[in-house]
Amino acid sequence: MSRKITRRRAIKMIAASAAASALSPAFHARARYPTVQEPSGSADLDLWVWMGRAIHNLAFYEEPATNSTLLETRQRDQSFLITREVHAPFSPHNDRWYETPLGYVHSAWVLPVRVYPPQPTIRDVGEWGFWGEVCQPWTEAYLEPSTGAKKEYRFYGGNVYHVVDSFVDAAETGWYKIFDEFPMQDPPYQWVLARDMRRIPRAEMAPIHPFAGEKRIEVDLAKQRLTCYEGDRIVFVTLVSSGIGVQAVQIEREVDDQIVTETVYVDLGTPKGETAALLKQPSRHMTNRPMKPGDPWPLVDLFDLPGIPWNIFFDMSGTAIHGTYWHNDFGVKRSHGCLNVSCEAARWIFRWTYPIGGYEDDFIAGDYRVGTPIDIFEGA
Repeated sequence: MSRKITRRRAIKMIAASAAASALSPAFHARARYPTVQEPSGSADLDLWVWMGRAIHNLAFYEEPATNSTLLETRQRDQSFLITREVHAPFSPHNDRWYETPLGYVHSAWVLPVRVYPPQPTIRDVGEWGFWGEVCQPWTEAYLEPSTGAKKEYRFYGGNVYHVVDSFVDAAETGWYKIFDEFPMQDPPYQWVLARDMRRIPRAEMAPIHPFAGEKRIEVDLAKQRLTCYEGDRIVFVTLVSSGIGVQAVQIEREVDDQIVTETVYVDLGTPKGETAALLKQPSRHMTNRPMKPGDPWPLVDLFDLPGIPWNIFFDMSGTAIHGTYWHNDFGVKRSHGCLNVSCEAARWIFRWTYPIGGYEDDFIAGDYRVGTPIDIFEGA
C-alpha cells in the first residue's frame, strides 16, 4: 500500500481536520474559546481527537521518509491532527511516524495529546478537590485567575495536577487553582482556565488487576524495555528511555587567584538492581533547580518540569518510572536516571502496581514488602 499523501487523500484528511476543528478549540485562537460554565450531561464532552504538539521544530514530508518532498514545517507548541500511525525506517530504535493533514512527521519530537472539547467549570470542587488533566495541547498557568496576571508556567497536554479550588470571574470565565508541591514555589499554586482542564474520573485511576498475585516489573536497560509480569504471564510491555550514564562536565574554579578548568564526572545512569515501588504520586514537579538560596546550580542541564504524571518511585533519591511530555523517542537513553515512558504507558503501570491507594491520595507510600518488585538489569 502506498504511503504517499495523494491529492485525494489530502482532501479527505483536510475534511477530517475540519470536522475535528469543530470539536477541538486547538485549531482556533485561544482567546475565542467558547465558555461553558455548568455540566450539560452531554456525551460530547467525552469525545476526543489525537492531536500532535510540536516539542521542537518539525518537518512534514510527502512520504514517511526524510528524502521525500518537504511539505510543511511547524514550530514548537504548534499543534495538528494525527490521523494514524505508520512504521517506516528512520532510526534503529524508533520507526514510528504520524500521518497528518500536513504530511508525514517522525514521532520523536511530537507529543500525542488527547484533545477534548472545552470543559465545563466545576464550581464546587469539594473539600479535597479532584485530579485534573490538561486536555489541550497546552495551557498557560498564571499566578492569579486572570489572563493579565503573571504567567508562571506553560502546562502541557497530559500533565496531571491536583485541583484544589475554582473561581468564576466577572466575565463568567472559569478558573481552577492548581496545587504545586515544588518546595520553592511561593505561592504554592497556579491558576489555569477550567475549560483546558479535564476532571479525571475515578474509574480512570482504579487499580488494574488488583487481586493478581506475583506481580513484578523487569527493566532491561540494554533493550530499553520494561515488562510487567503476573507470575510467568506478560501483561504489559513498553519501551523506556533510561539514564544517559556518566557524563564528563567541564567546570571552572579559582585556584591561587587563577581560573582553572577541570573535568568532573556526573553519573546520570539508572541504578541497577532489585528494588520495589516505594512511593506513587499521580503528579510530581521535578526539577534540579537549587532548593534554597546558596545551593549550587546543577553541573548538568537545568530542568524544571511541573505536572509529571503517574510517578512510581523506586529509590530514595527520587528516581522513578513516570510519564514524559518533553520527548516521544523511547528506546534510547535520554534521562537523568529516571525511566521515561509515554504518559499512556505510565498511567497503566501506575494503576497496575502495588501499593494501591485511593483517589484522594497525593502520596501512596509503599516499601519493599508491599511494593511491586522491580528488577533493573543490563541484559545481553
